[in-house]
Amino acid sequence: MSRYARLWWSCLRQAIRRDLQFRSQTLINAFASVAELVLGLIPVLILTGTSAAEVGWNGPLTLIVVGIYGACTGLMDCFVAPNLRRIDGYVRKGELDLILIRPVNAQLFATLRWMEPAELGRVVTGLGLAVAGAHAAHLPFEAGLVIRAASWTAIGFVGFSVLWANLVYLAFWFESAEPINEVALEVREAGRYPLTYFPKSVQFVLATVVPAGLIAAVPAKVLTGTVTTLTTGLLLLTAGVALTILHWRLASRRYSSAS
Repeated sequence: MSRYARLWWSCLRQAIRRDLQFRSQTLINAFASVAELVLGLIPVLILTGTSAAEVGWNGPLTLIVVGIYGACTGLMDCFVAPNLRRIDGYVRKGELDLILIRPVNAQLFATLRWMEPAELGRVVTGLGLAVAGAHAAHLPFEAGLVIRAASWTAIGFVGFSVLWANLVYLAFWFESAEPINEVALEVREAGRYPLTYFPKSVQFVLATVVPAGLIAAVPAKVLTGTVTTLTTGLLLLTAGVALTILHWRLASRRYSSAS
């Protein structure tokens, strides 16, 4: 485990050095990432203002959802998305050889090798929005609720990353799976909104099969004092991770080496 920690730390330092070589581009990317989060507030707040009574959410609570969503997706776009976007190219161009020959877990390395530290600006902004929303909603600070909400966010983060990974692994089975990345990003946008904005059937899908709703909506609800059990989420997540490992092993056997 310490070897993988050192490997991850080495990759992070390399990513930071790479960004420092192109400071202006990094600053532009960071600004664009933060601006995207802030502009994403507009449609959410408009919906909240027009249907607050029906859905049971107000502006401050919605701000918490958007803030948590921004922080979580900022982490995802920093550490996970850059790698998943490359999987299709690895397979089509035969570049996966360079990963498979390394004396490390190939799936883990292919998933965490590349990082984009500029996206971390959205994490800071998102957390700031969430704290501001909690203060405006007069929510009491309780360590237990914060830990439980963070746990649900972690489940949503890993769960959606697992779903995205399984989708991009289709590159092993089909000629190309590149459009899948854009589909995954569009589906993830649903996590920006409270679950009650959607029909019951869609709520179920966003809380299970496509866990975008677990990224922010459920954690925000937990902060209001709503009791939710983590057991089911952890069991589903464990099953999803196990299936993803199995999918990688089966799919990588179909890989045709560049040589």
